[in-house]
Amino acid sequence: MERKNFCTTVDTDSQGFLLNQEQKILMLGSCFTENIGQRLVENKFHALVNPFGVLYNPVSIFKVLDVMLNQIDSAKFSFQNELFFDGNLWHSWLHSSKFSSPDKETLLEHIHKSITESVQLLRELDVLFLTFGTNHTYFLRQTNQSVTNCHKQPEKLFEERALSVTEIEAFQTVLKRLFKLRPNLQIVFTVSPYRYIKYGLHANQLSKSALLLATDSLKKFCGGQGHYFPAYEIMNDELRDYRFYADDMIHPSALAVDYIWEIFLSSWVCADAQNFIKQWHNIIQDLNHRPINSDSDSYRIFLNKLIQKIMLLGRKYPNLALQKEIHSVQSLLKSCEEQHWAGIETKNIKNKGV
Repeated sequence: MERKNFCTTVDTDSQGFLLNQEQKILMLGSCFTENIGQRLVENKFHALVNPFGVLYNPVSIFKVLDVMLNQIDSAKFSFQNELFFDGNLWHSWLHSSKFSSPDKETLLEHIHKSITESVQLLRELDVLFLTFGTNHTYFLRQTNQSVTNCHKQPEKLFEERALSVTEIEAFQTVLKRLFKLRPNLQIVFTVSPYRYIKYGLHANQLSKSALLLATDSLKKFCGGQGHYFPAYEIMNDELRDYRFYADDMIHPSALAVDYIWEIFLSSWVCADAQNFIKQWHNIIQDLNHRPINSDSDSYRIFLNKLIQKIMLLGRKYPNLALQKEIHSVQSLLKSCEEQHWAGIETKNIKNKGV
């Protein structure tokens, strides 16, 4: 008897484009960027994820890219114009709240460190991921300046606008500059499945529709160097059930993220990298192991074997940096051995006292 399929399977064919761990990758945007990007980093891909913090709308994403390109073109951007103090913290309208600080110089130092790292990567970039979450964008009423994050400031300070498809398509100018800098750049567009319930379900669908139309247009503009990963479609067709949402019924659940990651891994990542990830997953599980008795001989044997496993994998993949994990286990082993010998010494002193 033929097995029935109880969901609509989404076509996730990458059309020959595959990620590998040699590529320099930049990921900007919301949901997909954060969830998939962090997993790529954990699995030793050379990826930089949201160096300005989470970005939700196309204006913020392309503004960040424009700032980075200006830095390369020596047209320095004045971050001072993006800063403000709310009585407690200094914030940047161009950055998420993770940059905010009670000290202005600390904020600027964090910003300059981030932009330096971003620009350095952009000069060598191979793959750019752009994830659009919403077409709704906030602008300061006083200056008409777009903001990445409202930083919980009074609503009256902002004007909210829903971008049209044409307005998003206009950012082709930024894509042209990117291709001029990196002619072989591959760009992957995605639309976040996160649901903006605050707009209402109908308005959320209108927002996603504008993003889907715009990403399709931008992808076509990029020709063979433009790609689309259907995270939004997977969530809404293959995972059409509330059990795949978190408790807020807005965010994809951990199970949904795992599912989308597995699809991405199997269809958009090269076979060699997939093989590494399988072996690395087992090592990560060992790294997360917490013993009942850290002073036991069996645990020290376990740690020694773990070091050997990481070193062996490192020899198979010499271009991947595994030294941090080796040093971590070596430090743990050293601590266990010191604890072991200290225990023996204490026992000997007690025996002598008796």
